[in-house]
Amino acid sequence: MGAIAVSKEEEHQIDRLRKELRIPTKSGLIRAALKALEKKTGEERLRREIQESVRRCAAADKEENRELFPAGVARRIRDR
Repeated sequence: MGAIAVSKEEEHQIDRLRKELRIPTKSGLIRAALKALEKKTGEERLRREIQESVRRCAAADKEENRELFPAGVARRIRDR
């Protein structure tokens, strides 16, 4: 892959971050940034999958509770 076009402002940002993070090369900074983005993306994907799973389970639990509720009410009345 060839050079990547960046603005002067981005070039300064790259240099500042590279120095702050003590990464000797620009390519090293890009590798570190890619690794961080991959990790963040993976965490976000997992969070979405968990949220979707919780939504599916919540819907099933709600339906099951709806079905069981009348039996619980009848039992309480009978136990009196």
